[in-house]
Amino acid sequence: MLGGSVMIAMMRMIVSIGGTILLFFLISESRFEKKKTVAACLCLYVVLIAATCTWYAISQQAFARMGTLVTYLCFGIFAVWISRDSVYVTMYKLALVFYLLSVFMIGGIEISVFFFNKNVWADIVGRMVLLSLIAWFINRKLKSTIRGFSDYVENELDRFSVAIMMLSLFFGIAFILNPRIQDQTPYRLMQIAMNFFLTGILQVLVFRLYLHIGIEKTYRQENQLMEMNHRLLERNMELLAASGEDGAMERVCDNAAVNRILTAYTSQARQEQIKVMLDVELGSNPGIPNIDLITILANAWENALYGCMEARKEEEKRECVIRLMVRRKKNKLVIYCSNTCKVEAALEKGLPRPEDSGGIGVMSIVKTVEKFDGEYDFKNDNGVFIFRLVMNIPSDRDVSAAG
Repeated sequence: MLGGSVMIAMMRMIVSIGGTILLFFLISESRFEKKKTVAACLCLYVVLIAATCTWYAISQQAFARMGTLVTYLCFGIFAVWISRDSVYVTMYKLALVFYLLSVFMIGGIEISVFFFNKNVWADIVGRMVLLSLIAWFINRKLKSTIRGFSDYVENELDRFSVAIMMLSLFFGIAFILNPRIQDQTPYRLMQIAMNFFLTGILQVLVFRLYLHIGIEKTYRQENQLMEMNHRLLERNMELLAASGEDGAMERVCDNAAVNRILTAYTSQARQEQIKVMLDVELGSNPGIPNIDLITILANAWENALYGCMEARKEEEKRECVIRLMVRRKKNKLVIYCSNTCKVEAALEKGLPRPEDSGGIGVMSIVKTVEKFDGEYDFKNDNGVFIFRLVMNIPSDRDVSAAG
């Protein structure tokens, strides 16, 4: 590995071990909170650097044979312990990280050998540059996708397939890091580059295959849930219309379907001593099919009711309020809904957590908004949960076709 003093070895280890930790946490999530994760990683980082430098000082030859293996075996045990993924998914991600590690390690060595006459500093700088490029690419292009891939691996990819993917990575790494091959020739460089390419392409193909399978399955399940939700809402609307209570019903807006559902929910909220503030300006033709509008309003209101009830469990005498604003402005439909909630109610990937929303209808809202090329956001403003959306209103012909 180009040799050098203990100081040079320490610089290599700072880059290599630090790079391994960085890459692993770009594609994985810790089971612990951020502060505990950072503290654990810093402790491991310092211990591994100190241990490897001491070993290198005692016997460079022994370290060259076993140092890398032992170091990254220790990191592998640590990664399995700290990762929130299952063991076999974590093992696959470790194999992927070690593959990327070999890319910037061997890349730095080859740059030093072929272009800088085996200069050790060229090796270190080369590793840092390659590591930065890999980390930047993962963070910008692949981070969220790879993290989400864990769920699809758990559900779609069997353990045998994961094992085969890991073996392909380890065979590729073993060929590249073979200590018996000392010749640094253009042909050897071409072999390394081709090995990197073929091993990487295999992972990308399998990754995209199972990602596609998982997304399609999730999409089908969400569609089934939305269809069930639509049928339930239609039935509730029919029952409300058949009850003959329209004459005594509170007038919220000119849209009969929206008026029925909001009146029913307002009555329910007031029974729970929740203050309701409505600002709904909507005609008989809201611009989108009534069933889609009701899907959004009903699910948003259910989440708001749940949030208020949870806040009251936290503080019994706390005043709970639900505010709803619905407006049609030219070719846009705007909905704003806020409600009292727990101060610590949080979001995951921009959506309310199931435990803070009751797991009710969030995906139905999202899919309905996306159906009309709309935009939405959720946030907790210090104990007030806010949901906002803007949807594009299609032409009358499109609405008729959708209905």
